[in-house]
Amino acid sequence: MSDVQVVPTDMKNAENAATEAADGARGHGSSGYLRAAGGGIPGADSMGYLSELAGSWDKEITTWADNTDAFGAQIAATSNDAQGTDKEAGGLFGGLFGLLGGS
Repeated sequence: MSDVQVVPTDMKNAENAATEAADGARGHGSSGYLRAAGGGIPGADSMGYLSELAGSWDKEITTWADNTDAFGAQIAATSNDAQGTDKEAGGLFGGLFGLLGGS
Protein backbone atom coordinates (compact mmCIF):
# COMPACT_ATOMS: atom_id res chain seq x y z
CA MET A 1 0.00 0.00 0.00
CA SER A 2 1.36 3.42 -0.84
CA ASP A 3 1.07 6.51 1.31
CA VAL A 4 -0.54 9.66 0.04
CA GLN A 5 0.12 12.84 1.94
CA VAL A 6 -1.80 16.00 1.25
CA VAL A 7 -0.39 19.24 2.56
CA PRO A 8 -3.30 21.70 2.57
CA THR A 9 -1.11 24.78 2.05
CA ASP A 10 0.61 23.15 -0.93
CA MET A 11 -2.74 22.22 -2.42
CA LYS A 12 -4.02 25.77 -1.92
CA ASN A 13 -0.85 27.15 -3.55
CA ALA A 14 -1.34 24.83 -6.53
CA GLU A 15 -4.99 25.85 -6.82
CA ASN A 16 -4.03 29.53 -6.70
CA ALA A 17 -1.27 29.06 -9.29
CA ALA A 18 -3.70 27.45 -11.73
CA THR A 19 -6.34 30.13 -11.19
CA GLU A 20 -3.83 32.97 -11.52
CA ALA A 21 -2.42 31.47 -14.73
CA ALA A 22 -5.93 31.25 -16.19
CA ASP A 23 -6.75 34.81 -15.14
CA GLY A 24 -3.46 36.04 -16.62
CA ALA A 25 -4.16 34.38 -19.97
CA ARG A 26 -7.67 35.75 -20.35
CA GLY A 27 -7.86 38.74 -22.63
CA HIS A 28 -4.34 38.24 -23.96
CA GLY A 29 -5.25 36.75 -27.28
CA SER A 30 -3.70 38.12 -30.42
CA SER A 31 -6.78 38.75 -32.49
CA GLY A 32 -6.46 42.53 -32.49
CA TYR A 33 -2.82 42.42 -33.60
CA LEU A 34 -3.39 39.79 -36.25
CA ARG A 35 -6.41 41.58 -37.69
CA ALA A 36 -4.43 44.83 -37.79
CA ALA A 37 -1.60 43.08 -39.59
CA GLY A 38 -4.06 41.56 -42.05
CA GLY A 39 -5.65 44.96 -42.63
CA GLY A 40 -2.26 46.43 -43.45
CA ILE A 41 -2.05 44.32 -46.58
CA PRO A 42 -5.28 45.11 -48.45
CA GLY A 43 -6.29 42.51 -50.99
CA ALA A 44 -3.66 40.00 -49.91
CA ASP A 45 -4.68 36.37 -49.38
CA SER A 46 -2.94 36.48 -46.03
CA MET A 47 -5.55 38.88 -44.66
CA GLY A 48 -8.18 36.12 -44.49
CA TYR A 49 -5.71 33.68 -42.96
CA LEU A 50 -4.63 36.15 -40.30
CA SER A 51 -8.24 36.88 -39.36
CA GLU A 52 -8.98 33.16 -39.16
CA LEU A 53 -5.87 32.59 -37.04
CA ALA A 54 -6.86 35.49 -34.79
CA GLY A 55 -10.26 33.99 -34.02
CA SER A 56 -8.95 30.48 -33.39
CA TRP A 57 -6.07 31.79 -31.26
CA ASP A 58 -8.45 33.69 -28.98
CA LYS A 59 -10.74 30.66 -28.76
CA GLU A 60 -7.83 28.42 -27.78
CA ILE A 61 -6.66 30.90 -25.11
CA THR A 62 -10.17 30.97 -23.65
CA THR A 63 -10.43 27.17 -23.73
CA TRP A 64 -7.04 26.81 -22.05
CA ALA A 65 -7.99 29.32 -19.35
CA ASP A 66 -11.32 27.55 -18.73
CA ASN A 67 -9.60 24.17 -18.48
CA THR A 68 -6.97 25.57 -16.14
CA ASP A 69 -9.67 27.08 -13.92
CA ALA A 70 -11.39 23.68 -13.84
CA PHE A 71 -8.08 22.04 -12.89
CA GLY A 72 -7.71 24.50 -10.00
CA ALA A 73 -11.23 23.62 -8.84
CA GLN A 74 -10.36 19.91 -9.01
CA ILE A 75 -7.27 20.52 -6.87
CA ALA A 76 -9.44 22.32 -4.30
CA ALA A 77 -12.03 19.52 -4.30
CA THR A 78 -9.35 16.85 -3.88
CA SER A 79 -7.76 18.78 -1.02
CA ASN A 80 -11.13 19.26 0.71
CA ASP A 81 -11.94 15.57 0.27
CA ALA A 82 -8.58 14.48 1.73
CA GLN A 83 -8.93 16.83 4.68
CA GLY A 84 -12.47 15.58 5.32
CA THR A 85 -11.28 11.97 5.24
CA ASP A 86 -8.49 12.81 7.70
CA LYS A 87 -10.99 14.41 10.09
CA GLU A 88 -13.36 11.45 9.84
CA ALA A 89 -10.56 8.94 10.39
CA GLY A 90 -9.27 10.96 13.33
CA GLY A 91 -12.71 10.94 14.89
CA LEU A 92 -13.01 7.19 14.46
CA PHE A 93 -9.64 6.57 16.05
CA GLY A 94 -10.47 8.98 18.88
CA GLY A 95 -13.65 7.00 19.57
CA LEU A 96 -11.78 3.69 19.42
CA PHE A 97 -9.10 4.87 21.82
CA GLY A 98 -11.84 6.11 24.15
CA LEU A 99 -13.42 2.66 24.17
CA LEU A 100 -10.07 1.02 24.82
CA GLY A 101 -9.26 3.40 27.66
CA GLY A 102 -6.49 5.19 25.77
CA SER A 103 -6.05 8.92 25.67
